[in-house]
Amino acid sequence: MPLLGTHNNIGNIDARMLQQFIMDNITPKKCLIVASGVKNHNEYVELVKERLGEVLAVPEHEYVRQQSEYIGGEYRTWTETPQTSVQIAFQSVPWGHNDVYALSIARELLGNAHVFENSAPNRALDAVSRHGFLDSIEAINSNFSDSGLFGVKVTGAGSHSQDLFKVALETLDGFRNSIDEAELARAKNKIKMDFLLSMERSGDRLEEVARNYATHGNITVTQFMDHIDRVSSHDINNACRAILAGKPTMVVTGGAINLVPSMTDVQRQLA
Repeated sequence: MPLLGTHNNIGNIDARMLQQFIMDNITPKKCLIVASGVKNHNEYVELVKERLGEVLAVPEHEYVRQQSEYIGGEYRTWTETPQTSVQIAFQSVPWGHNDVYALSIARELLGNAHVFENSAPNRALDAVSRHGFLDSIEAINSNFSDSGLFGVKVTGAGSHSQDLFKVALETLDGFRNSIDEAELARAKNKIKMDFLLSMERSGDRLEEVARNYATHGNITVTQFMDHIDRVSSHDINNACRAILAGKPTMVVTGGAINLVPSMTDVQRQLA
């Protein structure tokens, strides 16, 4: 099912479906309760039992969430606009995979840039500066518990739809080449700075710890910096080569979608 459901599905949701969802998902075995600033642990435990002790262990019917299946493919939709947007992505890796950190740095190397906005130095800003037809470019990097997506989104003048497609492919192909040490160090420092800033508040640290434990079964947040520091240009090149060898997903929207080459051209040019 898509992350954003379709409007037509609203009519299919009834009380029985909601009740079944609760029985399958909102159960004691799937609850993770965390807290920070607790002075008396025993008192905290008693409060949890008092407030949440009535959450009964309903039968889960041996419920196991199905593994997601990456499909790939091509989708085009026409909109009344002079712009064209091209998104090209490939199946990436799940949380827990060693390439997660390399791909995080690859995303930072590309970054985001818009023709009307200032941004930090990155490959996206360089691309926007060099190509007058390019309005924006941004990295796609998402990881989930069983899969992921990595790619690029470019937006620009519809009259240059083929050029937008070319920029997207050149951007992805560039990750298979050796990365300059200064560029790599800048991306690593930016990631670490953003991470430390996001961990300033105790509530944010608590949320990250909870996500770590729920996803990995242990606390990995304390090892984040070391993982980032150990990534080399070779690691990024290998991770991206493996991803780009897979089946692409291409989404094209705008007013000149017929000018954008097909998904077959993506596979042929990135082979």
